[in-house]
Amino acid sequence: MIRFDQGAPVRTPIVPGTRAKATSKDVARLAGVAQSTVSYYMNGSRPVSKNASARIEAAMKALDYHPNSSARTLRTQRTNLITLIERLSYDSVGSDVIPYMTTIIEEAYRLGYDVILNTTKADPNSLTRMEGRNICDGFILMDIEADDSRIPVAAEIGLPTVVFGQPRDSHGLDCVYFDYAHAGGLIVDYLAAHGTHQVLFLDELADGSGRFLYIRRLYDAMRERCAAHGMDFAVVPFDERDIPAVLEAISERIGDRLAIVTRQPQPTKTIMFALERLGVVPGQDLTLLSICPDSRLEGFETKPTNISQMPREVSVTALHTLIDRINDPGRPQVIRPVRADHVTTRETTVDFRRRT
Repeated sequence: MIRFDQGAPVRTPIVPGTRAKATSKDVARLAGVAQSTVSYYMNGSRPVSKNASARIEAAMKALDYHPNSSARTLRTQRTNLITLIERLSYDSVGSDVIPYMTTIIEEAYRLGYDVILNTTKADPNSLTRMEGRNICDGFILMDIEADDSRIPVAAEIGLPTVVFGQPRDSHGLDCVYFDYAHAGGLIVDYLAAHGTHQVLFLDELADGSGRFLYIRRLYDAMRERCAAHGMDFAVVPFDERDIPAVLEAISERIGDRLAIVTRQPQPTKTIMFALERLGVVPGQDLTLLSICPDSRLEGFETKPTNISQMPREVSVTALHTLIDRINDPGRPQVIRPVRADHVTTRETTVDFRRRT
């Protein structure tokens, strides 16, 4: 092994048989840098200082670390296959991800690629197994958590990869995501323009929002914009098994120019049915605004006002970003937010200004 003393490598003996195959994490630890810095150095996605580069090179040499050779082979011997990795389980609402997966598959086919869909546990080991079999040209990682354990593994493998979401650290990988923070600002501005005073966000992820960075950024953006407009903002956990608690939170605020915001079609339908049983009519007694794709509103008898997450636009952008990376693996890192530009007014908006 080696250690670094004031930036200069100092060699110490290596004990034979005591080290397994080195990883980029080992390189980072020995070089005294973050693992993401090693990723940036290897894939050229961000500048790395001369001092850090020298330490990384020395650490790689000392550990006999070689960036993935099979990934380099795949860049010259194409399979024209892309692996789409999405965490799905018995508890998942598959219909929410179908617009994204369908668009990626159709657009990939149009561009001469086929898609392998991995919906098993999709842990970091599954990435390594697929990479070892040389079965695809690149990965699209979906359902991204704030600290997603698959991302550093994908960066170490070195195969072209697009992160479909917002992690805390992308390790130099390309990122494409729907900008929920921007959407949150649009929602609040829209509600303010209609005289809303109270905004109540009903969300299934409210208690676990720390897992997903986009949810936290959505809440923060809405809270900040509400404060700027002099509006009240609250998040209430939405649990279909405890609708009375949700209705109680609504009842406490309903007389104060209330707007309810939901996310995805099924929770929106559930709360609309619950309000109907309570005798509350969205569009008359309160505003109901759903964050869901336009295409998912066909099953609603009363169409809710909505802002779309633009699944087609985000999916096409992610796929083209991956193919660009496959064709030019040395280009700088790309981060592409996709932003909605409007809220669509439908049957569930109340213009409180006219009432005052």
